[in-house]
Amino acid sequence: MRPAKSVKQMTSNISKAERQAREEAEAKVVTNLQSKPEPCFPTIFNDEKRAIFDRLSALNESFTEADSISLSMLTISLYRYNELYEALRTMDVLDEQAASLEKRIHAYEKSITAHMNLLCIPLNQRLRLANDMAKIAIEEKKLEDMNNQQPQEVNPLLAILEATKNRN
Repeated sequence: MRPAKSVKQMTSNISKAERQAREEAEAKVVTNLQSKPEPCFPTIFNDEKRAIFDRLSALNESFTEADSISLSMLTISLYRYNELYEALRTMDVLDEQAASLEKRIHAYEKSITAHMNLLCIPLNQRLRLANDMAKIAIEEKKLEDMNNQQPQEVNPLLAILEATKNRN
């Protein structure tokens, strides 16, 4: 699969409408910095979780409201991971409950990794997403234009009548 390019890097000839649609989609996906992430589950966020969320949000100025769910889930997973790890540190290594706790910690590690991967969408993927959104917008516009056009029905009898009027 070819790497996606930004509109400014494109060398092929594209129509003005397609260029505009791609630029708009790119602005939404790549550079939409107007919105800021907010916790999705504010009722379960205590001060410690809010501090973790704020630190994570500050790591990347490109995070937007669209990243709120992954940031919230990452925050909760990190908080729980820390709580479980602290409990594990106080236990005896040979304790049966310690083994169970280690399994839970590994599950949170996987969750943390998954949410971190979701938040690290490379620019190439964001550009590809913007291109896909632009294609959809162009197709929607074409469909809208087609729906707005009224088919001009020509009555053959009226056409003959008009032709005879023009002859006289």
